[in-house]
Amino acid sequence: MTTLLWRIEGASVEPNLARWQQGLTLHLLFQPLSLIVARRDGQTRHYLALRGCPQCRADGCDRVCHRMLFEQLVRTSLPGVTLIPTPRLLPRPGETRRLLATPRRTDARPLDAAFLEQWDEGRLITTWSRLQAKPQPVSVGALLAVEPEGPDPRAALRSCGWAASRVRALFSRAAFAQAMPGSVPIARRAGEPLLHALRDPQLLIGAACAELTRAESPALCEEGEVVAYTRHDSPLERSSEEA
Repeated sequence: MTTLLWRIEGASVEPNLARWQQGLTLHLLFQPLSLIVARRDGQTRHYLALRGCPQCRADGCDRVCHRMLFEQLVRTSLPGVTLIPTPRLLPRPGETRRLLATPRRTDARPLDAAFLEQWDEGRLITTWSRLQAKPQPVSVGALLAVEPEGPDPRAALRSCGWAASRVRALFSRAAFAQAMPGSVPIARRAGEPLLHALRDPQLLIGAACAELTRAESPALCEEGEVVAYTRHDSPLERSSEEA
């Protein structure tokens, strides 16, 4: 399957929560979901990695696939939120502290933009599994890569009810180096607080560019429009040499 990366822009003033939750449940019956938060120079952006069909392109698809259905779900249930195709999200050399994590308590809290804001530079990828016919039907795992400065990432994860493994991270070094983020290679069943958070669209869109126009926040939002896979990409999506 083709994996495509999307940058999430905007905020939804009047989300249709029932439609969003029903559509999200339907999507997870067929595909996992990877949410990405990136911090560069103190700025935060949200991304989404979606699997499309073999014919999928950023500007369309030859048939109705799950990727297109998810894009339609966002458009119809979260008005004001847009998904912008993005060719890559390159890791930075400064992201030297790398951990893979899974929930270690049933009351583990979600890892979101507020969690990542403890560091000025880093990436957080959270993968939610497909729904399964079990009492706790969703599994979740996280990949965290942050700069040397700031709090100890292992302690920060522990305070949220997550357990981190540097050993597994060493054996999964390729997962931290991908320009197109893939699924996190470990997972564990999610407790009720995490399942509740997954149903909240705020976990998807965070606070990136929320209620701000381009004129009001030129440093955070894009300077130009992005069409398909053009090079009008965000500074967050450029290499450290370009940024």
